[in-house]
Amino acid sequence: MCVDATDGLAILLLGPTQCGKSIILREATQALMQAFKDERPGAKPIVSLQVETVSDGRAKPKWLGLQLLKELEHPIYKHIGAFDEEQHYFPSKGRDEATIRTALKEGFGGRYTRRTCVDEVHLLTRTKDPELRGAILESIKSTCAIDRTLIAAGGYEIAYKGLFDSSHFCGRVVSFDFGSYEGDDPEHRKYWARILKTYSKHMELDPPSLLLDHADDLLHANNGTLGLLDKHLWQSLVKAKANSKRVDIAALRSCAPPEKERAAIALDIKNGREALKPCDGLFPTTCGRARDPKESAKEQSQDARRGPERAPFERNPNRSPGLEVSLHDDN
Repeated sequence: MCVDATDGLAILLLGPTQCGKSIILREATQALMQAFKDERPGAKPIVSLQVETVSDGRAKPKWLGLQLLKELEHPIYKHIGAFDEEQHYFPSKGRDEATIRTALKEGFGGRYTRRTCVDEVHLLTRTKDPELRGAILESIKSTCAIDRTLIAAGGYEIAYKGLFDSSHFCGRVVSFDFGSYEGDDPEHRKYWARILKTYSKHMELDPPSLLLDHADDLLHANNGTLGLLDKHLWQSLVKAKANSKRVDIAALRSCAPPEKERAAIALDIKNGREALKPCDGLFPTTCGRARDPKESAKEQSQDARRGPERAPFERNPNRSPGLEVSLHDDN
């Protein structure tokens, strides 16, 4: 998807925490560097960046713009924050957002950039101020223009906290959901058991079938996410070795994630799936044919609006005999 995508798109790699998004994005970045080679002087076809929070747990548009300019090795901005910053010439003005965006647009063009890879992009949505969130999204819009594509990885917050509020931006989005293993899916449980078998080969367990015996409990405790399972088993292994014992059920229980943490991750997964739920207007999943608009209208309760709030055709007819009207040919 990342290599063959047409220009002008924003490819989002979404999923729960610790599901391997950053690992896949790093591999994709390496593949892109091999696929997009440019011998022109100063060319930088692939730019990668990891988002960080700088104030009150939020990312700022100016910080994001400056970091992208540093990655592009812009001659005016690439030395900001460096140890030898004072040895380089900087103009007295030029660090306002308008100037930074102008420099960023020119930088992408001057470096012939084709792909911009951004990790932890869900941090851009962490603000209660819709205007600030909109400004942050505007600041990364230049990364997906007519001749370049944005590839971003992050948590489900990207989907349900503000990104899809902008029709202009989300009209360019292509989402890929990493997902997680679900206990009510037989195929998922089969693959989850295969994963546990692999771990069992490299761990001293008491009994040897410990992980498979508690497969459902491990899936529930770690929300079906491989990274969380790996952390859980690693902690259990360390604790068992510290006590010169094998990993037993007591070690698994003591190293299980807190319920509050598990519930928070489960809620994030639920909200993300609801935000990414596919449209069923053309391909309804509940029936074999497209829904008739007239049938949809009948399903809506007319009691939601009463009296003058209803349109004339929504109001109940008045059957009072005193209001009957007789029509004649002359009329």
